Amino acid sequence: MKSVRRILPYTRQLVLFALYDVLDSQNSVYEKEKSGHIDADVAVFGNKNGFEIIVSEEPPATVLTVSIITPREGLSEQGQQRAMDYLADAVEQLLENELKLSALTKIKGEKTL
Repeated sequence: MKSVRRILPYTRQLVLFALYDVLDSQNSVYEKEKSGHIDADVAVFGNKNGFEIIVSEEPPATVLTVSIITPREGLSEQGQQRAMDYLADAVEQLLENELKLSALTKIKGEKTL
């Protein structure tokens, strides 16, 4: 089974929150698992696929692993790779955006004092 891994400099809990936000934004069907192992049906680029997503802590970082377990029939290997990359990238981008916004808010708050 092919998978995509991202090593992220965030806590496991923060990565899970970002993952849930991404899955919710895609109207995905999934169950929140405290173990960090999530099976989700997600439509990516119009193709509904089954994914296995694992969020594990490997100090000092957190590892996000996205695997496609039930691809839509006829989806090419390149299409499967793009779908896995899309989900992993979406989580990583959300975390990066939140970090940047948090820093900007903090700087603006300091300037107004």
